[in-house]
Amino acid sequence: MHVFIASDRNHILGLAALLKSLDINISKSADIEVKISVVSVGIDAEQKQRLQNCCKYQIEWQEFQSNYDQLLSLFGSKLSYVKLEPGKYTKATERLIWLDSDTIVLGSLEPLWNLDLGTMPVAAAANVWGNPNNSQDRNPYFNTGVLVYNMKLWEQEKLSEKLLENADSNLWGDHDQGALNSVLAGRWKQLDRIWNNDKTDDMSTKVMHFMSKPKPWESSAPNQLWLDMLSLTPFKDEQKNIKDKSGLLSALKQKYSRIEPWLREPTIKFKSYLNKQKR
Repeated sequence: MHVFIASDRNHILGLAALLKSLDINISKSADIEVKISVVSVGIDAEQKQRLQNCCKYQIEWQEFQSNYDQLLSLFGSKLSYVKLEPGKYTKATERLIWLDSDTIVLGSLEPLWNLDLGTMPVAAAANVWGNPNNSQDRNPYFNTGVLVYNMKLWEQEKLSEKLLENADSNLWGDHDQGALNSVLAGRWKQLDRIWNNDKTDDMSTKVMHFMSKPKPWESSAPNQLWLDMLSLTPFKDEQKNIKDKSGLLSALKQKYSRIEPWLREPTIKFKSYLNKQKR
């Protein structure tokens, strides 16, 4: 079983909790070989060793290779675009499971690994907020926090090239997610919500996804299941030093931070258009 993750130094606690959750829950069978590939930015050697100590499975570290200079980044990081090039970072040829670093695994991933994708390039769960690029769109739209790749088909159809071209041409506000939904519209297998669930009180959840802010590592009172995972890692004491970001002032800042990029988007798109005309 091959799992694909990306993280920067600001998400280290999230990555630590995710790795521990994989250590505990990824498979019920001791016979299944597990490989974990992590694309990192700004994570030093000492931190990587501590992260490795979160998980019994060997982590294959890959440095972020930025070739996304022309792509939109409303939040400063372009790390999420690595989802568009899974083969580049993992060399996987058959099957691959992607997990965002703000998820934790609460059940075996074997059903995802053994999923029959047929002629579908990916499997994913529906986005709980629909299409953020068009609120009037009622077509199925998937969330990219958890993905199952059909790598054989992915390479045959040269989907990475098509996705990067689409992201460059359209400048989606939700980055990789917009490009994936545009190129793969109608060509994804829908997963049950339990595989990518933001409802933290749903006990049937297999993969819990902390989509909203504050993230667990940004709160002095994080989700208990997430905290339980972190408490089993070498990073367990670092949660105590986190300042509470769940107060009124922080809530207003977070609300503005979600709106402000969208206000800037027309300007960003126009500048990008001008840059393309100069090429």
